[in-house]
Amino acid sequence: MNYQKWKSEYLDSLNKKIKSHKYSVNYTEHYINELCLELLERGGFDEDYGHWECVTAEHASQESFEFWLKDYFTDEE
Repeated sequence: MNYQKWKSEYLDSLNKKIKSHKYSVNYTEHYINELCLELLERGGFDEDYGHWECVTAEHASQESFEFWLKDYFTDEE
């Protein structure tokens, strides 16, 4: 699989996960798309980095989704 196909599958999967969660009820489509791109970058899934080749797009999107929940909605004491 090439990177563009992998990235497309990742973004589509993550977008659906975020939209289905109660926290995103007030998010716009644009905001969700930008959030997905941010999580792609934060996960290190860059074409040149190579990490994307070792993990399926579905698994990577699940990791990013869990990271989003933890990073954005967990209060640190």
